[in-house]
Amino acid sequence: KQWYQRRVRGDVQTNCLQAEFNRFRSKDSEDDRISVQGFMRAVLRRTKVTPIQRARFIDKSEVYKAIDEVSFDQFKSMIALINNFSDFEVAVRMYQIAKKPLSKAVFKRAAYVCSGEVLDDTIIDLLFFVFDEAGDGHLSHSEFVNVMRKMETSVSSAQKAKDDPGSIGLGSYFRKCIRNEMIKLYA
Repeated sequence: KQWYQRRVRGDVQTNCLQAEFNRFRSKDSEDDRISVQGFMRAVLRRTKVTPIQRARFIDKSEVYKAIDEVSFDQFKSMIALINNFSDFEVAVRMYQIAKKPLSKAVFKRAAYVCSGEVLDDTIIDLLFFVFDEAGDGHLSHSEFVNVMRKMETSVSSAQKAKDDPGSIGLGSYFRKCIRNEMIKLYA
């Protein structure tokens, strides 16, 4: 029974992620892919960065030419990191204390340890390209972790915002997603 409940929960989570992913897919795309800009919009929509900062990050992603599209699996891995970001922050805090920038290899290893997902090298390259303001090929604490920390606060705020008229709390979003999946399942 527990195995079944875990599987159903996992299926529902995957379906909710797929629904979110599809929001950023172009209407004419038959592939299970989104644009790099759509990916950055999906990541940044969870943050409290200013609209100007958000636009700057998205504009920077438009210049990135190493990949054109992001797959659902790549998206899912990044969301797993986002959902475990507090663990990731603790894992990389020693680099901040030592005033050492974060390399791609350390980033990838910390992401895996904290989320259980292996981030694709092209996604790591994209994140470094977009968030590396110094242009040195490394991420400082202020370049990435501070932006993502705002994101985690945003997710926590969404849970508290369910009583706020006009905002969709995380719980109601989850219930809406489950309802839609059940309708599809039994329709």
